[in-house]
Amino acid sequence: SADAHHGWGQGGASTSGGAPPQPYAAQPQGTVARSGCAERWVRMPMLINSPTGGTEIDAQNRAILDEMVRTAQTRSDLVAVRVEGHTDTCGHELNNMQLSQMRAQTVAMELVRMGVPRERVQTIGYGSRQPRANERCGRRQDSLSRATNRRVEFSVLVCR
Repeated sequence: SADAHHGWGQGGASTSGGAPPQPYAAQPQGTVARSGCAERWVRMPMLINSPTGGTEIDAQNRAILDEMVRTAQTRSDLVAVRVEGHTDTCGHELNNMQLSQMRAQTVAMELVRMGVPRERVQTIGYGSRQPRANERCGRRQDSLSRATNRRVEFSVLVCR
């Protein structure tokens, strides 16, 4: 089954007039602007892989979340964590956008449960728009590429 063949409820990105879906971002309320420092987003060298069509977090991925929580709790220059959901390129892009947002939200909720303050966590779903590997749907040889593209990544906003 392709990554996006699940019909979740309303919400997420929408299309109008045939325009392609845009990334869906859920921003935290009350983010405080910092003065006296330069803020910039830095990609973290860790990611969580997701099953086809799913949002589950397995034991191996929980170890990665533990590391992300430690980073968020110990870095005094860390302002926010952005959880970025992705899908493979199979299926309809609107479904992929919704699935990628659900993946990001699932991971974000787990980070909050593990101790990262909710106001410091942001989510965004990119659908299949930022693949890490080339893939063609339906080709068995491309299953590893599709698995590589089904992921959640992290960026942190640092103030230096």
